[in-house]
Amino acid sequence: MKYNIIDLSHPISTATPPWPGWPSVETKFLDRASLNTPEERHVNSGRIAMNIHTGTHLDAPFHFLDAGKTIDQVPLERTYGPATLVDLRNKGAGSHITRADLEQWATDLCRTRKAILRTGWAARWMKHDFFVGYPDITPDGAQFLVECGVELVGVETGSVDYHPNDTHIVLLGNDVLILEGLTNLDRIPTNEFLLSATPLNIEGHDGSPVRAMAIFNT
Repeated sequence: MKYNIIDLSHPISTATPPWPGWPSVETKFLDRASLNTPEERHVNSGRIAMNIHTGTHLDAPFHFLDAGKTIDQVPLERTYGPATLVDLRNKGAGSHITRADLEQWATDLCRTRKAILRTGWAARWMKHDFFVGYPDITPDGAQFLVECGVELVGVETGSVDYHPNDTHIVLLGNDVLILEGLTNLDRIPTNEFLLSATPLNIEGHDGSPVRAMAIFNT
């Protein structure tokens, strides 16, 4: 069987914008194959240092809650499976995603249990205002997703809310994973698709970068 795969992740490089106030991504080659000699074999091998919550990434409950699951404790089935693409392109800068905005999607959300919110905000990636004025999810909107049995919420923005982060508390406090920094949602042709957003198996930590994908049969 053949598949059509749409990459929903931003590239990671030293140009990837971190959350304001956090360190930038650092990359370095530890060895280079170009250094090969007849006597000694070299390889291209590098290292990377970055805040876990940079680019396209997954928040585990431990991100905000000391008693919450760490990323290595998250059941992998929650990061893979059918997802509902919720069209919220009417939500521009400074707007809020409320319970009323999500209610029409209730049947689909209860079935797939994964909500991917399309606002179009990914178009502002790498621009000066990406982390400013983005549409957020209200705590009541988050509570509605919890009531639908949603296990994962994905957004194009760098966060689902602003300080004091009540929406994070509602979602993570109910073991709902948060997938932030998505892109290419405009390329998804249907309202339901197969999502893969598998995190790295990082022991005892609060999240992970992911290579998120939308998968379709061809």
